[in-house]
Amino acid sequence: MRIKVTFKADKIPIFYRHRFMSLIKEAIEKSDAEYKKSLYPDKDSEHSKIAKPFCFSVSMPLGRTAKKEKIIIDENVEIEDSVFYFPENSSLSFYVSSSEYQFMVYLYNGLLEMKSFPFGNNINLILERVFMLNEKKITNDEVTFKTNSPVLIENKEGKPILPISGGQIPIDSFNEHFNAVHDRILKDIRGDGLYREMEFVPVKLKKQVVKHAMKGFREKTGKPYMTLTCFEGCFKLKGDPRDLQMLYQIGIGLRTGQGFGMVEAL
Repeated sequence: MRIKVTFKADKIPIFYRHRFMSLIKEAIEKSDAEYKKSLYPDKDSEHSKIAKPFCFSVSMPLGRTAKKEKIIIDENVEIEDSVFYFPENSSLSFYVSSSEYQFMVYLYNGLLEMKSFPFGNNINLILERVFMLNEKKITNDEVTFKTNSPVLIENKEGKPILPISGGQIPIDSFNEHFNAVHDRILKDIRGDGLYREMEFVPVKLKKQVVKHAMKGFREKTGKPYMTLTCFEGCFKLKGDPRDLQMLYQIGIGLRTGQGFGMVEAL
């Protein structure tokens, strides 16, 4: 299931993913607090790092401009970085995809109840529309995907690996890591890992470094934000259609519940 949400807004800072995570949490809690707690257990819980059954992306309007300004990440952290300003009367688009009907129903109803969301930095997102999008049905064992948000793949040591020229490892080694990551994610979400090993085939990709603000990271490292080395563009993925369909719905790679890895099937 997929939805598109449009908000009226004048601007948005470069650190926006963690605030859309908060938006999702608040919307779900309004619909069902117990479900929200099961999806986001306490950080000390053994289930706190289980993969989330959804992904999201944000699309800014054309004609935006960027200015360097002070950005308040939280009450104790303020830095100077880019703020994107939008043309007058333009809208911000927020896309969410999930394999779970229950999650999407709670999100949909919660968003309608909220009407607006205080984003921080004197920004208030005003809800305009929430509507369902058509979801493609994948029946073949090969599909071409285009990224809507950057894809993050890391090895067991937490180092990013890229399937592009200069990505430091051969494509065969990348595929090993790629399969290991998704086998683990699918076990978290549906109980079964990959039904068949997948093959990742680059088509047109480029590296993308993303600045990402997470409270847990700041508490652990003392740094205001993390930088994640990702990739974006087009690629082919070969495998079992059931696996391909699931990854189309929940996103590809790591941190999909934090605004990474949302793809469109071409």
